[in-house]
Amino acid sequence: MNKLTRALTVLALGCLMTGCSPSSPATPTPVATSESVTTATPTPQWTDEQQAAIDAVQNYLQVWASIGQDPQGSDWAAIRTVASDPSANNAVSTWMQWAQAGHHLVGAPQFIPDYVTPGSTDDQGDRYHVHGCYIITDSYLADDAGNRVGVRGADRKPALYLVLHMTTGDYLVLEDTSEEGTC
Repeated sequence: MNKLTRALTVLALGCLMTGCSPSSPATPTPVATSESVTTATPTPQWTDEQQAAIDAVQNYLQVWASIGQDPQGSDWAAIRTVASDPSANNAVSTWMQWAQAGHHLVGAPQFIPDYVTPGSTDDQGDRYHVHGCYIITDSYLADDAGNRVGVRGADRKPALYLVLHMTTGDYLVLEDTSEEGTC
């Protein structure tokens, strides 16, 4: 038998076993399976710069919450170590209202980032937009007796922070914006 004849014989035997004809390609037969397939949401892998911008937001929120938990006894100027205007001014304005009303923060907000994008660059440094979910499930505004005050808004809201990586190496939150919707 020559090589061509052997190849055609193997092809014909293969088709007989799989049920195809020499003129049509073999059609795969679906196989039923009882195994369930789960997919995991990938954990973002941040660059060093992105992680530093996220850390700046987390530091800002930590200082903000710490002062908010005791607005009458805290040094409000501490916010300027992690934020610049307008964020720093907005925080001071909020604490002033709380202190005058005898209110304070119970608990602390959480922030879970979902993306970081680069912004503009100028002689002050590089800017980053840090977007994510601002969560207040375990925190609320309370009066001197610890009772919740005010109308509770959404427990989870999308938020965007503008972070400046200054040429000195420091990071400051410049703006914090709550967005519509939930996350």
